[in-house]
Amino acid sequence: MRITKILILSFSLVMFTLATYADEFNPLVYQYHDPDVTVEFAEPLNISEERHQQIADTIAGNNSSSASGPSPSLPDNIICTLFGHDLSTTTVTATHHKAKPHEPRCLMEVYHVTACSRCNYTDPELVGSVFIVCCPED
Repeated sequence: MRITKILILSFSLVMFTLATYADEFNPLVYQYHDPDVTVEFAEPLNISEERHQQIADTIAGNNSSSASGPSPSLPDNIICTLFGHDLSTTTVTATHHKAKPHEPRCLMEVYHVTACSRCNYTDPELVGSVFIVCCPED
């Protein structure tokens, strides 16, 4: 009985360690330091890694690249003009760390992001925001 408990505990510890390791290297999590923001995609969109990066930059407020494209009624290439957009949607969470000086000091924003895989159309829609306890006070 004691060996069974030790094996279960050891297995649980290994699984927890692997889960933490996988989360640290998640390609759908983008960290920014100026401003201090974490952007996390719930699941990948049907677009390139560069487009994911552009969307994360825009949501984080780092507008060195532009992820916003034309409206759905104005496609920016001939394929979307003829056949329409090939859209996919996911939920993206942006956590703005240390947004306020006192608890709860982090602002969490939730977006529904829709993007076309054939052109640069992207529609990040803010659906909610709330202050959360995330970072300790200085």
